[in-house]
Amino acid sequence: MTTVDVYGSRVRQARVLRRKTSKAVMAELGWKGARQTRLEQAQTTALDVAELERLAQALRFPTEFFTTAPVSRVDAGDLLFRAPRATTAGEKEYLAQFAAAVGDFLVAMDSRAALPPVKLPVLDAGTSIAIAAELVRERMGIELEAPISYLTYEAERCGVPVVTRLRRSKSTGALSWDPVDDDTTLSEKHLGYATRVGEYGDRPLMVIRASGSWERTRWTVAHELGHLVLHAGRSEVTEDQELQASQFASELLAPAKVIAAEVPKVPSLLNLVPLKLKWGISIGALIRHLAASGLIDEQRFEMLRRQLYTRVNPDTGHTWGKTEPGWDAREPERPRLISRWVERCYGANSAAMLTSHQLMWPQDVLEDFLAGQRPAPSRSTAPDPAPAYEGATVIAFDQFRQRRRA
Repeated sequence: MTTVDVYGSRVRQARVLRRKTSKAVMAELGWKGARQTRLEQAQTTALDVAELERLAQALRFPTEFFTTAPVSRVDAGDLLFRAPRATTAGEKEYLAQFAAAVGDFLVAMDSRAALPPVKLPVLDAGTSIAIAAELVRERMGIELEAPISYLTYEAERCGVPVVTRLRRSKSTGALSWDPVDDDTTLSEKHLGYATRVGEYGDRPLMVIRASGSWERTRWTVAHELGHLVLHAGRSEVTEDQELQASQFASELLAPAKVIAAEVPKVPSLLNLVPLKLKWGISIGALIRHLAASGLIDEQRFEMLRRQLYTRVNPDTGHTWGKTEPGWDAREPERPRLISRWVERCYGANSAAMLTSHQLMWPQDVLEDFLAGQRPAPSRSTAPDPAPAYEGATVIAFDQFRQRRRA
C-alpha cells in the first residue's frame, strides 16, 4: 500500500479556510471517532494516497498542499487588532489561518524574486506617538510637512504587503461583516488586522476589509501601521494599545506640530473640510486629534463631535458622521504589491492565469489573496496620481452652505 506523509497543520488550515467543522469533514469521508482531530494535531501522518485524494477533494485543495511543510505559523494571539467581544474563537482562527496562507504565498514569491525589504521600525510601546510617526515618515521618505498622497503605496514600499478582504469570500462564498442572518454569514466588527508572517515572523502583513470609504481605508492602514510599529510581539491587544494605534494613525496622517498653523481660530465642521482634504484624514478623526494634541479645548471638541452626528449632509441625507463633506473626493486606496509580484514571478495578472503553474493553492483561494489589488500602471510602478487637494476647489462651499440653510 502506497502512503504519503501529510502535515496536520495543513489539514487544519485547509479545513478552517473552507469554514468546515471536523465533524462535517469526517462525515464526508466516512471517518469515525476523533480521526480528523488526531490528524490535525499530529505533525505528520502517513495517509494512503487514495485517502489523501479523497481528503483533497473534500477540502478542495491540491494534494501538494497537504504534503508541503508550512512556513508561516500564525495563531489567533498573533493578530494585532482589538477584537470585539462578539468575535468568536472560530472567526479569529480563520483570520489567523488566512494570514498564514498569505504568508506562505509571499514566501514562495520571495524565493523567486525578493520582495521589498522591510523598512518599518519596531519600537517600544512607550515610545512617544509623535516620534514614532515621524520615524515612520522618515523611513517612507516623506517630509513631516508633506501630506501622504497614497498611504497604502507607501506602506508597501516599506515592505508591508496589504491584502484586501472582500465582503464575499471567493473561497468560501461566505458573507462577512454583516449582521448574522444565516449559517454562512459572519458578524465582523473590525476593519482590519496586522500580523507577521514568514519562517521567522519577520515580514509584516496587513489585511483590511474592502470599503467604499477612502477616509476609512486610509485610517485603517495608518492604524494597523501603528500596531506593527508599537505592538510587535505583544499578544491580545489592549484597549490602551488600541488607543495608541489610533493616535499614531492621526499623527502619521496629519502631524500636530505642522497642522497647528493651519487650524482655523474658531474651528467648525465646515472650515475643517479643507484641512481634511489636504491631509487625507476624516473630520471625525481630525477633531479627536486636535483635542488630544491640545489644539482645541474639550468644550470645542464635544460641540464639534455632537454636530458631526446630528448635522445632515444634504448630498446624501445621512449625518456627517456617516458621510462627511468630501466623502467622494477620492477613490479608496488599493494595494498593488502582491499583484505586481505575481506578474514578476509568474507572468500572470490573475488567479486564473496562475493555474498553469500548478501552485499548491486552489484558484479561489488565490483570488482571495489578489482581491482588491490595483492593476499594473501603464508606464510606471507608481500609484495612480492622486488629485492635488491643496488649493483645489473640491466642494462648492457657498452652495453647500445654501443647501444646509434651506
